[in-house]
Amino acid sequence: MIVPSSHPSEKSLIVLGAGPAGLACGVAASLHGETVVVLEKNERPGLKLRLSGSGQCNLTHGGPIEDFLVRYGDVRKGRFVKPALFAFPNTEVVRFFEEHGVPLFEREDGKIFPCSLQSGDILRTLLDELEKNGGRIRTAIRILDVRRQDGGFLVETDRESFFSKRLAIATGGKSFPKTGSNGDGYHWAEQWGHRIVPPCPALTPVVVENYPFIESAGISFDAVPIDVFRKGRKIRQGRGDVLLTHRGLSGPGILDLSRFLEPRDTLRIPLGRNDVALDSVLIGKKLLKNVLAPFGVPERLLGELFSTLGISPDAAAAEVDRSTRFQLREALEGFAFVVERLGGFDEAMATSGGIALEEVDRRTMESRLVPGLFFCGEVLDIDGDTGGYNIQFAFSSGHLAGTPGGRGGRGGGGPAGGGGRARRGGGGRRAPAGRRRTGEREG
Repeated sequence: MIVPSSHPSEKSLIVLGAGPAGLACGVAASLHGETVVVLEKNERPGLKLRLSGSGQCNLTHGGPIEDFLVRYGDVRKGRFVKPALFAFPNTEVVRFFEEHGVPLFEREDGKIFPCSLQSGDILRTLLDELEKNGGRIRTAIRILDVRRQDGGFLVETDRESFFSKRLAIATGGKSFPKTGSNGDGYHWAEQWGHRIVPPCPALTPVVVENYPFIESAGISFDAVPIDVFRKGRKIRQGRGDVLLTHRGLSGPGILDLSRFLEPRDTLRIPLGRNDVALDSVLIGKKLLKNVLAPFGVPERLLGELFSTLGISPDAAAAEVDRSTRFQLREALEGFAFVVERLGGFDEAMATSGGIALEEVDRRTMESRLVPGLFFCGEVLDIDGDTGGYNIQFAFSSGHLAGTPGGRGGRGGGGPAGGGGRARRGGGGRRAPAGRRRTGEREG
């Protein structure tokens, strides 16, 4: 039964969703003196944030903020995220949390974590800051209806109703459905005319057809080239760490490319070093598996490779015929893995697709169709690479959406101002998490 709405609680801003985007939105608005309520259907806020980085919370990435723009799939999406990232960049994220008693450190790979390696520290800081500035959060609340009324938005719940001139949808995508991400925000956006790019899993592992390396699960390759072929034509290339699993491929290099992959695509990945000439070692009576040692293929994987190619484990190097030499060379330089399917939403770390970007003002995160309606975080058609880029966009877009008038400039009312730094290795030498610039605005 819908709660009567004759006397709704009136707020300056209603935020739907208490993930990193929704909480950043609420914090930014509350710091400007706005009366804010954040509504969350789960009993606890920030469930997906608690799971990020295996619970350690890789909340952003080091390096100049300009370098982030290529981490969201294509040039068009890089252009969209730019105002939000530049208004509240990684430096500001670092400064905000360190000024609130959560020291951070930057790993050698650029990923930034709390020194405690506890995602709860990040979540607790956001909640404390929201409530300290007068914002309120309501959890375990079921939203029954969201509609336009009297030039604003009326939100009916199973407990009470709320009215505001500004509404921010920060309900996330469809990945990790056990955290409550089921696409609620898409439905509300559609009812006001917004187009939804069909959601699909992103940052997800690959299941390989006729996968031959089941016993080699757990073996990984560092910073290897990955070439993607579709119908015999090379369509994309990448580079990154690759992990062999019991049914296919994972690791950052695969996860980052997964947004571009389709069933029947072929991934070519070298299984050995490419600075050794194969013909130079395929001589003499030594065992083939011994002369291949310079290629650095783990013994377990080499055994499965031999089995796949029909090579006897006791074969001598000189006994390898021309056809087998060709197959072996091809495997070492770029073994062909055919995509059977991609992991589903229950495995995906992010969602590709969502609210179409052309219908959202990237300078403010406000709808171009409905005045006063804002979107932030994963509910938008934005998905970043692994390494903290998605949470960074959640913080940045939430900050911009929550800043009245979309000002969002550094030091101009966001959760932080100034240039923060994160410790490498959790202490001692400090490394910049990004380059400071004056707040950039785009027309």
